[in-house]
Amino acid sequence: MADQHIEAPDNLDFESYINNYKGMSNLKEARHTRINRALFIAQCCTSLEIEAYKFALNEIKDTTKDVKRYKACLESLNVALQKRNQEPIEPDNEWMTSTRKANKATLDQLESELKSYKNSLVKESIRVTQTSLGDFYFACGDMTNALKSYIRTRDYCATSQHVLEMCFNMIKANLEESNFSHVQTYIARAESTPNLPDKPATMARLKCCQALAVLEGNDPKKFQTVANALTQITFDGQTGEVLSANDVAIYGGLCALASFDRRQLQELMTNNHAFKSYLELEPQIREMISAFCQSKYAASLELLESFRNDLMLDMYLYSHVDTLIHQIREKAMVQYCVPYSSVDMHRMAAAFNMSVEHLENDLVSLISEDNGRITARIDSNQKILCTKRRELRHQVFKQSLAAGDNYEKSAKALMLRLNLLKADMVVR
Repeated sequence: MADQHIEAPDNLDFESYINNYKGMSNLKEARHTRINRALFIAQCCTSLEIEAYKFALNEIKDTTKDVKRYKACLESLNVALQKRNQEPIEPDNEWMTSTRKANKATLDQLESELKSYKNSLVKESIRVTQTSLGDFYFACGDMTNALKSYIRTRDYCATSQHVLEMCFNMIKANLEESNFSHVQTYIARAESTPNLPDKPATMARLKCCQALAVLEGNDPKKFQTVANALTQITFDGQTGEVLSANDVAIYGGLCALASFDRRQLQELMTNNHAFKSYLELEPQIREMISAFCQSKYAASLELLESFRNDLMLDMYLYSHVDTLIHQIREKAMVQYCVPYSSVDMHRMAAAFNMSVEHLENDLVSLISEDNGRITARIDSNQKILCTKRRELRHQVFKQSLAAGDNYEKSAKALMLRLNLLKADMVVR
């Protein structure tokens, strides 16, 4: 993605965007989220490059112990400054030296405490110290050792809260490493934990993590799974460490638009009060879905296209933007054709704000797909789409007769068996 340069949307203010994650600053994971998102924007958006790198650099110094990441970020920032003929920033050698010393002292202390607790077999103290060791490695950017420390707490978990803490620690570290299959494993483990504390907030965090894991997986119905997960979250601001409330509206709304049918979308807009509250944070997504439900496809798709660059600056969503837009456009075309036996392609092209030639190519693709999204023929000369109605009534009669035949065969076989038993004709 670093080689792909995205124009910053006119309405995007970097500080406002990154502050969407400020409410989660009490979570160590959220600090990493802010840094990760800032670095992603810096790598793919030239106009925001300097601002994003400077923010990430300060955030690394203020909230982590990761000297290696600080040096890498500073190097990238100075390259960007030099390209603009600006003075490079000198490294904070004092911070790096003191952080290295503090890291060594902290590690020695934690390892000494852990050894002492293991010798005395104090299980709870072992669990707490292993967790602290994992948090230390996480803050240092050493995810391999963080994962090892977190997984070692498993044998010392005595309550549901302990199990949940272990699961969330494994989830956050695996997300950093992009081990999404492991993320799913620990989400399932957390969901199966009895007596979940603060269940609404806990489930909200798990649903957000699940959405990211599914999004990066190979499930052909992943958009529907993501939409189902995010539209079930209660509106209480506890969306977790990886997604903000705005992200829930964007991810959930777009995935719903790509995968839900019209009835489900209307249900979402009228009866799902929690998700409606999320949509209030992103009115363009709300308007997009509303226009789609009202069959105003051109307006909906135009809003979607105008939102493309915003989506491309999202570190988890950018690789799915083209697929999402393509699926939403295709679904709109299919729904447009449903009520008609024939469609004037000139009028349809006007409804979708596109050329007839472009529309014809898209329709050919939909007709020629393996599952035949549209069952129709195109009169290319007259520019008319003639849909072929499936004779559902005949199909139902055929299925009913087949079911009757099967029932008759089963009944005859059962009667024959009963008569044989009655006549005592049994193989002994």
